[in-house]
Amino acid sequence: MSARLFGLSTIDLLGLLSVILAAWFALPQLLRLRSTGSAAGVSVDSLANSLISLVGWTAYGIGHTKPWVIVASAVGIPATAATLVLAMRLGNRMSLTAPGSWATLLVLTAIVDQVFGLALIDVVLGCSILWFVAPAATTAWRSPDVSGLSPQTWVVLALEASVFGVYGLGAHVFADQVYAVTSISGAALVLSRIYVFPPRASVVPGVDHDALPAR
Repeated sequence: MSARLFGLSTIDLLGLLSVILAAWFALPQLLRLRSTGSAAGVSVDSLANSLISLVGWTAYGIGHTKPWVIVASAVGIPATAATLVLAMRLGNRMSLTAPGSWATLLVLTAIVDQVFGLALIDVVLGCSILWFVAPAATTAWRSPDVSGLSPQTWVVLALEASVFGVYGLGAHVFADQVYAVTSISGAALVLSRIYVFPPRASVVPGVDHDALPAR
């Protein structure tokens, strides 16, 4: 991937695009929470896990001298943190079990890699999106109301993952390649809940449901 456009290499263009998508990905859910005042169907555990993942990816980029990985990770931290705080203010409760386990796993993996000269963190971080997708998808599929979920977040995640995957191939970042596969699969799972298998609205006696606006 040595071609150049506007003075930038293909790898740099992919890195720049990944930063733009990463910044975009962090915003739709925050804006939806602010506009609707509802966190229905939103998993705060997944948001906490995502925040930990972003910190982990930023450290990974610093340790491996990957500037685009650093920027693409760090750019999403403020909005993700704000979304987490707002969702909790709107009444969603967070369990410390999953975020605590995820943070501990990252730290232990980094220590093992340093001691034994391994690269397990590539696989562990590559699968980091599962810590965001799994609780989010579980909450979405169990919730009778997913009106608080932002579909755009999951569409952007799929786009971002595609770019990260191509970037990972060109820049030889295996963690990005694993991330791409897991992200696209997770996005498809949540979007199918929103559009293909939406929760059925509860029937309330005395309410004309035909007169209610479609969600």
